[in-house]
Amino acid sequence: MEKMINWEHLRLLVISFCSPLLGYLTPTKGFIVALTIAFGFNIFAGLRADGISITCCENFRMRKFLHALTELGVYLVVLLNVFTVLRLCGDEDAAVFAVKSITYICIYVYMCNGLRNLIAAYPLSVALRVVYYIVRFEFTRAMPSHWKPIIERMGKEIDTHKND
Repeated sequence: MEKMINWEHLRLLVISFCSPLLGYLTPTKGFIVALTIAFGFNIFAGLRADGISITCCENFRMRKFLHALTELGVYLVVLLNVFTVLRLCGDEDAAVFAVKSITYICIYVYMCNGLRNLIAAYPLSVALRVVYYIVRFEFTRAMPSHWKPIIERMGKEIDTHKND
């Protein structure tokens, strides 16, 4: 007798398992979407820092991309575990607050890393440097007296590389 996978039954089984789970985790939907958007920004900035574009994919490293996906997966697992444990303890308001706090921390890390990558991609952009320093709460480094020598040094390094 030939065993054949009935894809319709498999689909119904997966839907039956996932629907209650997703219904339970619905209050975290907005946080997961926000984290995914921050992840996308970080990936985009990392691709730009590595010189990857639609026409030039020579520097793309699948291992680095998989590492970023794994990191996002860890963040999501932590978020969902914290939410589930606190909700099962009977405190839904605290669960949402904890997930919100963890999400803000993860988004902050993604934004700082993304801005750092954009600075690597666009070293002469003063605006990106200032925004990066402000986001990192490095206000003294955001002052013109600090970044002007950095921009001049980067300009000299770029000129040196162009002449090579």
